[in-house]
Amino acid sequence: MPFAKPITQLSPAELDGVYNQAMGHMRTSRMTDAEFIYSPAQIAAACISLASPQVANTWIRSKGTDGSFIPSLCTIIQEGTKLPGVEMVREVDRRLKLCKNPEKVVGSSAYLAKKAEEDRLATEKRTKKADEVRNTNGEDPFGSELGVTLDDDDE
Repeated sequence: MPFAKPITQLSPAELDGVYNQAMGHMRTSRMTDAEFIYSPAQIAAACISLASPQVANTWIRSKGTDGSFIPSLCTIIQEGTKLPGVEMVREVDRRLKLCKNPEKVVGSSAYLAKKAEEDRLATEKRTKKADEVRNTNGEDPFGSELGVTLDDDDE
C-alpha cells in the first residue's frame, strides 16, 4: 500500500496499517533462511519495504545505506509464503527419520536394550550396596574410635 504523500504526512492509522503489514511479512520471514543470511535490521527494512516502499526508502536514507539488499531479501520473504509440495515434505520427513537417535525412540530395539542395561546397572548397584551393609558385621559404620577421651561427666 504505497502512499503518494510524504511519510511525515501519513496519519497514525496509515502508519499502523504499514506496521501491521510489515509484521505479517516478518512472521513469514521467520519461515525462510533470511535470518541466516541477513541482519535483523535488514530483514525489518525489507518487511517495511514490502508494506510501503516509501516508508522503507525514507528509513534507509536516514541510516545512510544504499538498500541494495532489499530486492533480493524481498524475494526470499515472498517465496516464504509458498507452501512446499507434498513430495518435498515427504523427502524432509525421510531425512529426519535418518537423523533420529534410535536409543531415544520409545519402543525401538535400541531403546529397549538401553533401558535393560540401565536396569541391570541399577540392580548391580543396589546389590553391591546391600552386600556392603551386610559385611559390616554389626560394626559402627562411622568407626568405633572418636579419638577423644570421655570423662564420666560427658556421658
